[in-house]
Amino acid sequence: MSLRKRLAIFLLVLLVAGALDALLAPFVVARGVRFWLEWTARRHGLTAEIGLIEAAFLRPVTIHQLAIGPAKDGPRDFSLRATTIVADLDFRGWIFRQDAHLLHSLRVDSLKGHLRVAEAPRSVAGQDWRQWERLLPDEFQFNDLDFDFATGLTEVSFRGVLLTANVIESGQFFAREIYVTAPLLRQTFTKLRGATSWEGSRLTIAGIPLARGLDLEALTLDLSRLARRRLGIDLHLDTYGGTLRASFQVRASKKFVLDLAGSAANVSLAQISSAMGFLEPITGSVRSSKFTFRGNPGQFLDATASVWMEATDFAWRARRADSVMFGATYYNRRFEVDQLYVRQRQNELTVNGELLWPKKPTTWAQLPFRGQINASIPDLNGFAQFWGARTGDFSGALTAAGEVDLVGAEASGRLTLEGRGVTYRGVDVDSLGASLRLHGREAALENLEARHGEDFLRAQGTVELTAAHRFAGRLTGAIENLGVYAPLLPAGWRSEKIGGGVTFDWRGDGTPAAHSGTVQLFAHGLHLPVTPLRAPLDLTLEGSYSPRDIFFRTFKLANDRFSLGGFLMFGTNFVELQSFELVLDGTRRVGGTLFLPLSLERWRTSQSWLAALDPEQKFDVDLSVAQLDLAALGSVLGEKSLRPGLLNGKLAAFGPLRTLQVTTTWRLENPEAAVQPSAIDFHGRIAEGRLDAEASARFGVSTPVTGRASLPLRLEKQHLESGQVLDPAQPFSAAVEAPALFLEMVPAEWRFGIERGLATGNVSWEGKLSAPAITGEASLFQDHLAPPPPWPEVDALRAHIRFHDTEAEIDSLHGEVNGTPFDLRGRATASLSHFGVSIWPQEAAIELLSQPPEGISLSGVRFLGAGQSEDQPRLREARLRGEFRPPSLSLTIVAETAPDAGSRSFQTTYFLKPNAAEAETLLLRVVPSPPAANLQLRPTP
Repeated sequence: MSLRKRLAIFLLVLLVAGALDALLAPFVVARGVRFWLEWTARRHGLTAEIGLIEAAFLRPVTIHQLAIGPAKDGPRDFSLRATTIVADLDFRGWIFRQDAHLLHSLRVDSLKGHLRVAEAPRSVAGQDWRQWERLLPDEFQFNDLDFDFATGLTEVSFRGVLLTANVIESGQFFAREIYVTAPLLRQTFTKLRGATSWEGSRLTIAGIPLARGLDLEALTLDLSRLARRRLGIDLHLDTYGGTLRASFQVRASKKFVLDLAGSAANVSLAQISSAMGFLEPITGSVRSSKFTFRGNPGQFLDATASVWMEATDFAWRARRADSVMFGATYYNRRFEVDQLYVRQRQNELTVNGELLWPKKPTTWAQLPFRGQINASIPDLNGFAQFWGARTGDFSGALTAAGEVDLVGAEASGRLTLEGRGVTYRGVDVDSLGASLRLHGREAALENLEARHGEDFLRAQGTVELTAAHRFAGRLTGAIENLGVYAPLLPAGWRSEKIGGGVTFDWRGDGTPAAHSGTVQLFAHGLHLPVTPLRAPLDLTLEGSYSPRDIFFRTFKLANDRFSLGGFLMFGTNFVELQSFELVLDGTRRVGGTLFLPLSLERWRTSQSWLAALDPEQKFDVDLSVAQLDLAALGSVLGEKSLRPGLLNGKLAAFGPLRTLQVTTTWRLENPEAAVQPSAIDFHGRIAEGRLDAEASARFGVSTPVTGRASLPLRLEKQHLESGQVLDPAQPFSAAVEAPALFLEMVPAEWRFGIERGLATGNVSWEGKLSAPAITGEASLFQDHLAPPPPWPEVDALRAHIRFHDTEAEIDSLHGEVNGTPFDLRGRATASLSHFGVSIWPQEAAIELLSQPPEGISLSGVRFLGAGQSEDQPRLREARLRGEFRPPSLSLTIVAETAPDAGSRSFQTTYFLKPNAAEAETLLLRVVPSPPAANLQLRPTP
């Protein structure tokens, strides 16, 4: 074949190949780009949703509607969405050159996204960093970028960002808004403009005025070493006449490593805190500062770091100092404080030393350290404020000096503390001193003493610095009047009357795991705002303790008329009072033994007796009471709430909570010292999860009121905590009989506002608590009823109620309000959680003269007497609804408009909170029915 023919065939083949390339390239490139995006997203635990891909021959690839988000059950909160992406691909360089970039150019329009980092960053060593580097374009443009980045404490939001850059000329940067929120920082930067430079895979953003006096001179992002898993960031700020420079180098090899170095000089803290939006402004200036860090932030103890800072005229909140210098380094798990110097007018503090942090976890007491401290504090108030105390908490002068060495094989050192004229919260400390000595493997508190007048507190002791930490010590003190120290007590006690004197002595030795000691406390005239110490009493406590229990062989509360004593023990899960007796006016009135499965430690931390209850431990209670005069007891203890009466009774309880067995008998005579004898008798028994009880009450000349009940109980701790002790699914029975009860004979706090009257009736319940069946009837006759607001006072009240099935029918309810008679009927229902009462008028109509808005609280319900109709809405029904836990009460008024207005019905609901800030009064008027026509008979003439 001739050369001409061969050349023609070759050219024909090239022409056909070019034509096929032009025809197939758009399809192949589009499919390839889609496959690569989806495959790359899956590799990184993400999903990619891609709209239309356009890949015209010899033209850039255009991607419409790209959305990237976390895969199903993905651990990261991340999303990215772009409207349009235009990429000019360099396939030839990608295939034939190892260092070539895939992208000539990249343009992204309307990019929205967010990234929330809830936990510490995971290792990124598995990423294909070389691929990310080859994806860097020669030029790029991001239009309308919105992105949110958040960690647990910090949030940064970008809005309306424009970013362009190329290797030939400068680009531009614009941000409509940037929000920064942190615990101490909250600021918004608007309309930021600057220039960009993109050279050698380094992006520099420069010349951005962030705020007045604060300029971002340069921010450089170094991406040139991504293939070696390295990322660099350089920051240079001009800050109010000073400079701040920082350099970050991130290496993501087998271990994540961060290299940080920075410096600051002549920085005004007042101006920068205002510009950056610090929530609490800081004043002063940083004359110089340097800081470094190298390591994994998540493994800080294995990193290295250093810091040096000198600040002058520092002030933050009440913290003020003329000069603060701090220099420290951390390396090889060794923290060295080269200098901590604080000068505050005449106050000076100097600290230096080092602390070793072993790899094996240990306690603070076992950390080896050495250091020196020197402090001269003529103004203790100002110095205490610098460390966070409130203004006025402290006053006086303090000096401290010494050195400590626990790094070597033998400990050595000595620390001394001396105070002069020290005052804490208004309590003067006439003298204060302490001395700590270290020798060998022992630390000794040679003398700690604080004095106020004749009051004193002394302590001394030793502790071994070995792993066991064996110790021995003694604490003694005497206080003549506790009222002087009331400002040091809990806030709720400071306004109460507190008094009495106390002396105490504590001695102990052992180790934290196995120790013991003795306690002695004697108080005279002690009175505190807690029962039973509201009236002055003498308290004696003598006992010993161990990790398992505290045993007071002497426990006694007494005054000239009263004494309570016995053997008191606190265990890990019980409280026991043995052989105790209560003596009143020289006669034993109460005695027995109490063993309660309660943990004092759990009660201290939770302030709940139910939380402190151990349901697996057994109760053991044997209590007897003989002729105890409650009024006399209340007078002795300062408890005025105790009513007069003589109490007799016995209580016996045994077993764990679930199978608790209880038997008890009580009698209370003359509960209000009435002229006519009165008494209440109660007999109860708990066994096999059921309470059987009988009660009888006689008030003066009234016939006895008797009651009985048999209730199913659920004696589990969770039911006690939820308040659901009664079992609604089990049968129960109860009954109350009152043949003739004269209400004026009943104690005043039981009458519910009734002054005089008579109640009769008998009611019984049977079935299950969830749906009880009730039968019986009751009648009430009384002269005057004065209920609490918002209800009005009622005179000459007469009522008759019939009980049947699950409700009560109010057959008649008559009475007078301000001389205006009313006549009502109604219905009532109740359950374990809520109740409801409905009443409606019988003959006379009731008009609504005022209509407060829906949902408002009522301060009162008033009747304005009887009168002619004024065409106001008329009451059809009043519905009272309430719940027992939590207590709540509402009133719904169902009314209809006057006949002339079309007789339209409506209802309005109010809440019964008389003391609410916005409360109104409901005004009512009684409209009597017109008299019936009478038949008149005339005599025959």
